[in-house]
Amino acid sequence: MIIVTLNLENTGLELKGLCEKLAEKASQGLLIIVEPREEALRVLTDAAASRVSEEEALAKLAGELNSLAKGIPVDMRRNVEAQLVESLNRIAGYLHAEKKAGGATPRGLSVMLNLVGNTVTMIVSSYLNALEVDAKWVSTGQAGFMLVEDYEPPWSHYVSLVNPDVLKSVSKGVLVVSGRSCIDHDGGEASLKKGMGSVVSILAAGELRVGEVYVPKANGGVYTADPWITDKARVIPSLSYSEALELSRLGEWVVSPQAVELAEELGVRIIVSSVQDPFKECTTIGFEKAVEKQIVKAVAMIPGMSILTVEGAAMAGTPGVASAILGEVAKRGVSVSMISQDASEIGITLLVKDRDLDTALKGLREGFVRQRLVKRVRIQRDVAVISAVGEGMRGTRGVAARIFSAVAEAGVNVLAIAQGSSETSISFAVATGDAEKAVKAVHDRVILGV
Repeated sequence: MIIVTLNLENTGLELKGLCEKLAEKASQGLLIIVEPREEALRVLTDAAASRVSEEEALAKLAGELNSLAKGIPVDMRRNVEAQLVESLNRIAGYLHAEKKAGGATPRGLSVMLNLVGNTVTMIVSSYLNALEVDAKWVSTGQAGFMLVEDYEPPWSHYVSLVNPDVLKSVSKGVLVVSGRSCIDHDGGEASLKKGMGSVVSILAAGELRVGEVYVPKANGGVYTADPWITDKARVIPSLSYSEALELSRLGEWVVSPQAVELAEELGVRIIVSSVQDPFKECTTIGFEKAVEKQIVKAVAMIPGMSILTVEGAAMAGTPGVASAILGEVAKRGVSVSMISQDASEIGITLLVKDRDLDTALKGLREGFVRQRLVKRVRIQRDVAVISAVGEGMRGTRGVAARIFSAVAEAGVNVLAIAQGSSETSISFAVATGDAEKAVKAVHDRVILGV
């Protein structure tokens, strides 16, 4: 049995050639977990919230689905197109009914999102059928998985394999699974969040005793830096789980951070390959340690960030201040990407997404308006976070000096600094206009040693 995660964010919409390569391994048994592009789901969510019209959303969905199916042979395409029309009509019906009733409910939205995911999965299965592969498709729920939400979402959003016998019974021959179409504990429709399809893959590998999961990408492998930023970026042959976890949190979304953690727990290797040759290793994520000469393996950038600096002399030596500040931000559903605190304890710097800045700022002002702990809150928009990642950094002297010397020589001013508790990453904030210069400086001077 071979397990493959097909996330269309990674592979793109050209499925014909990729499916031809997958079909070559059909005799060994294939379990293919499919995730649609996030944009295809987002447009439906926006329509349900009346941010875009129903007509616009359905037109975009139709374009996406027809683009995916265009490589299917003509003799089979009529049947596929009929199924596409049926799915779109059902989505339109649900969308209209939900909005007429006053707005989409979580259950109604899940039904619509699952219809999209199931339709994409049906298209992948049809490509394989056209290649004379006896492929069947099911939802994640039909394969024995269930959404777990024990507390208030989104804190506990997870997927669990609750019926291993069902998975084993359906995982014969070639099975294509809709990676985000699940069920809840009541058996009702539930839609999994982005990246949960990769968690499904790892859980399946653990249960079926398969040692690796293949993840094809359009450009093949994990790179030392974004190739769009520097043409010197190269594929990294191997990453430890710790390194892959840091990069997945920083936006190198090969698989979700939860999938990396689970893969380490179950001892499953993640093999990142190319769509041209999906079973040839480009980057292997596993127990391999950082054995290459370079101590820093990759540098990543998170754009679209803002800085919040909370200051006040009364904060020094006062227990619970940091907790209170973070609590006020968390109450409003804002995620903090990076934290830096002065040694004097009179200032705490938080980095949040640009879109969350006003919400976080309002929360801090309301939360501390009657207290004298906080004197002022300063903000800076248009910031990017740069992170250098490498397990060899742990316990190695002079790494931070090399990084910041390279950045300084590039003429970039650093606004805030933080180091991960695992010591496998160093992150710092710079103005958006300096972000690419900082990435190139770290990549060329520290990783490549130019």
